[in-house]
Amino acid sequence: MKIGIVLNPASGRRGKKLFWSALRRAIEARFADLSLRETKGFGDAERFGRELADDGADLVIAVGGDGTIGEVAGGILKSHRPGTAFSFIATGTGCDFARNFPMSRDPTTIANGLASPSVRQIDAGLFTCDDEDGDTVTRHFANIASFGVSGHIVRAVNEARKGRRLPGPMVFFFHSLLQILRYKPCDIRLRLDGEDIYEGPITAVAVANGAWFGGGMKVAPDADISDGLFDVVIIRGAGRLKVLSLMNSIYSGGHLKSPLVSIHRATLVEAWPIGKAAVPIDSDGEGPGQLPARFEMLAGAINLKI
Repeated sequence: MKIGIVLNPASGRRGKKLFWSALRRAIEARFADLSLRETKGFGDAERFGRELADDGADLVIAVGGDGTIGEVAGGILKSHRPGTAFSFIATGTGCDFARNFPMSRDPTTIANGLASPSVRQIDAGLFTCDDEDGDTVTRHFANIASFGVSGHIVRAVNEARKGRRLPGPMVFFFHSLLQILRYKPCDIRLRLDGEDIYEGPITAVAVANGAWFGGGMKVAPDADISDGLFDVVIIRGAGRLKVLSLMNSIYSGGHLKSPLVSIHRATLVEAWPIGKAAVPIDSDGEGPGQLPARFEMLAGAINLKI
């Protein structure tokens, strides 16, 4: 069995890095044919994922945070062998994609599981938008893409040096609080499966394949990563105090009871900004661009091995 590993060496605090070291030894003891590539910057994980799949890997494993996981999965899907099996070891700040699965923490159990022939087909998203320079960006996402204040939050989390020693959820909570206090709701137009569904101010809109984002916020509690549908959560614009109160309830999924929140299901999501204010996008913990954007469901696109 030929295995490719894409490692983000900057991902994770000491405990997660120690876990990966133990797991790596277990994988090396179980498999002889290994190829390890380490990322140095944005885009490396997607390129390595594509190259490893094209080179004939039977399984490509992403080791890092949600951004690394999304990039590697996208690289496989852009390769000449998009059916290549994919797996991941979550070591990042948020680790939200991993929350969708029951997972062992025993290195030997994990290594043996990777040798199993069984895979599970799960969905992926594909979106197109413009980056800050006006160039067109096309990217896959495994977990959640969103826009609004969440786009500002993920940029702050990725850029900030302060707070990096804190646990991942605390980092997201701190920057969520800070960005909500600074945020002014922007107006957008939203279309789902060809039907205009909303026009007006938003706090955030989540185009969810999985249930969690933002370091443990259960934004789409009923999302199913293999049902062929996005759960689209609209959080309308409101005053800062209302949004802060709502934010506290997102961790339990209680925000869906708020009149500010509505949830819809769709396979195609299109969104446009109204006005001149930039509306940034968050995709699996990365900030690739801004509205306007198109999000397309790719049902059963990823062959996942847990």
